[in-house]
Amino acid sequence: MRKSFTIAAIFTLLIAAAWFLSDSLYFSPYDAQKFGISFTQLSGVLAIALMAFSTLLAVRPIWMENWFMGLDKMYRLHKWMAIVAMVIGVAHWLTAQSPNGHRGPPGAAAADTAAATLQSLLRSLEGPAREVAQPALWILLALVAIALIKKIPYHIFALTHRLVPLVFLVLVFHSVVWMRSSYWAQPIGILMAPIYVIGTVAALIALFRLIGAGRKVEGTVTSKRHFADVRTLLVEMDMDKAWKGHKPGQFVFVRGRRMWGAHPFTIASAWTGKSQRISFIVKELGDATKDLASRLPIGAKLIVEGPYGRFNFDDNKSRQIWISGGIGITPFVARMEQLIEKPEGRPIDLFHSNPIQATDAHDLLRRDTKRSGVNLHLMITPVHGRLTGEKIRKEVPDWKSASFWFCGPSRFAAVLKLDLMRHGLKSQDFHHELFEMR
Repeated sequence: MRKSFTIAAIFTLLIAAAWFLSDSLYFSPYDAQKFGISFTQLSGVLAIALMAFSTLLAVRPIWMENWFMGLDKMYRLHKWMAIVAMVIGVAHWLTAQSPNGHRGPPGAAAADTAAATLQSLLRSLEGPAREVAQPALWILLALVAIALIKKIPYHIFALTHRLVPLVFLVLVFHSVVWMRSSYWAQPIGILMAPIYVIGTVAALIALFRLIGAGRKVEGTVTSKRHFADVRTLLVEMDMDKAWKGHKPGQFVFVRGRRMWGAHPFTIASAWTGKSQRISFIVKELGDATKDLASRLPIGAKLIVEGPYGRFNFDDNKSRQIWISGGIGITPFVARMEQLIEKPEGRPIDLFHSNPIQATDAHDLLRRDTKRSGVNLHLMITPVHGRLTGEKIRKEVPDWKSASFWFCGPSRFAAVLKLDLMRHGLKSQDFHHELFEMR
């Protein structure tokens, strides 16, 4: 995540730097009204720029995955950029409401005829742009709150979140109209113009539900197996020939008639090219996937979008240590299937932590680890206690020569990573799948 936030920080500083190069406030003696107006302008462009970046990340541009090391990191950044944008947006609104926050009378008219015409048009729209901004901001705050409060049912989140790009477009309209006309020929205007365009295009893609349009393939459910004790469902599908394959550790978004919206599922099978079969494991959680075992019939048609992700097991370490919690076992199942077909040779230890003993599921896991040559450490919490860094170091004395690949609860990952780093693990050797899209 450090790389993601570094990119976000550079982007934010670039916007701020462009504004400072365009505004003469710091050359003038302090004046409350001039300061208020300038802060309103700065907070406004920062808020809308961060919203635009967040909107771009939301449409899943595959070419950006290499920048952020996977779509999971992009979605985490999408969430935090939206939160920061909202905080700055509220500060912008508060300043604009104060007597010193108003922009004041318009400046001199532009000399160029075309520029003067555009300036006149923007001034004529200032009233409507100001009127729609406040309700749009409050609606956006409510939508962001719904997205962050996980106790709110998924289907409500899915339905309300479709309004976000529309509200964003309203705020773009407000920002374009109310940005100082003198800025457009300055660094901040030159920088913001493409940001407005990119953010608008991304919002339209989301609004018209065109996200991942070129990466969607239809598949047919051919089999399913329900593990009632751990409330999971193993689904196998035959994909259309348009499916070009995937790597172990990647995930897809699946959409169907009996499912709310597009849900992310890690693929639980390796791709050999010998058939069009893929499988994924569904954890029955919340209103979206609850009772899916009974609601998803054999022969059902599903739309699969992807694959996405960079949790690909690629490194130059002499051994690997895999750690999974509950449903986090999925990417490792796919990787073991690949190792059965193409053995790699280096030692691999899999620590799987689960709160209950799941006879059928764990029998399958033992079978897969034995066939793939992976050394299994099955940790049933009531029996063996919680998995800790100390237990891993005891079981694998040569742990410092390994890379760690983790898929499970985020808090579990944070505690484990911190403990291992305190004992000498390098941060870049701990790979964590941030499988939280909300």
